[in-house]
Amino acid sequence: IASGGKSVLVQEDWDYLQLHVALYINSEMSGIPLSMQPKKPGRGLVQRLKGKQGRFRGNLSGKRVDFSSRTVISPDPNLQIQEVGVPVHVAKILTYPERVFPANLLWLRKLVCNGPDVHPGANYVQQKGLKHTKYLKYGNREKIAQELKCGDVVERHLVDGDVVLFNRQPSLHKLSIMCHRARVQPQRTFRFNECVCTPYNAD
Repeated sequence: IASGGKSVLVQEDWDYLQLHVALYINSEMSGIPLSMQPKKPGRGLVQRLKGKQGRFRGNLSGKRVDFSSRTVISPDPNLQIQEVGVPVHVAKILTYPERVFPANLLWLRKLVCNGPDVHPGANYVQQKGLKHTKYLKYGNREKIAQELKCGDVVERHLVDGDVVLFNRQPSLHKLSIMCHRARVQPQRTFRFNECVCTPYNAD
């Protein structure tokens, strides 16, 4: 306008600017003329917020968390009503950070010697006063076990009797997440007693 351009060109530039502002808000806007459609469509603010991969559902409501696993569920009438059957493959990956004290020192030394491939075993050792953790797949496990002292933390495998939270989605009411005691089994599915199917709405 300041340079004295034609009103038609000014109007075209104004429409082009308006279109880009609108696409910045919503990149899936309809009714754009073919001559004005962008060559490389981006993600507008609306697309960043909505949907399963959006900011709310993808990053805020549903985060990836440690110490969790997911697999198929199966009924098992041989389990007690408070127990959940955990596959041994999962039990080797899910760890519990247990602090060493005199009552459990010998047991944790045995788990450290077993290492990450034998259940029950341990994956990591965090020595008191040191920042780094020792991965037990490599190195001299017998030496690390003998050096265990009170205050160290051993990330041991999940074992029978450990308390776990079990959740089946959709989580429609508070009974969709309940506490169970783990029982490690050789199968490849999570298992629980049929009596627990009703609160989880499982079939």
